[in-house]
Amino acid sequence: MRVLRGALWALTALYCLVVASIVFAPVHVDDNEMGGRLAALLDAGHAAGWLPEFVTYSSIEQLSNVIMFVPGGFLFALLLGPSARRHVLYAGFVVSACIETIQSFMPNRTGDFVDVLMNGTGALLGAACAFWMHRVLRKRRERRA
Repeated sequence: MRVLRGALWALTALYCLVVASIVFAPVHVDDNEMGGRLAALLDAGHAAGWLPEFVTYSSIEQLSNVIMFVPGGFLFALLLGPSARRHVLYAGFVVSACIETIQSFMPNRTGDFVDVLMNGTGALLGAACAFWMHRVLRKRRERRA
């Protein structure tokens, strides 16, 4: 069990480093050729009619903010356990608010309240998955005992 917990801490640290490299990069993650390609693909899809109008650059960015924080909520919920449920749920929003505040002071970056909501929602979803998984595993163990 110690090895598993150590591996979980290592994975969580790696996750935090990856997220930090994205959120504290000196430019937006989509300020490059790939961002332009995505915008062109969306325009082409809308013009050709095969892509619904609600799929916009903004909606994809918001969804990516949710997705980016799901693993964090999941990993921290696993590490801290069900007794820290409330703290894990709040932490996603607090950490996101801190990130967005720092970004608002960085040149070429902006802080956005919508990002706080999306990131926090992602952390909340990840934590909910971990708590659900914990409950299922606990009930399975109780049935076997």
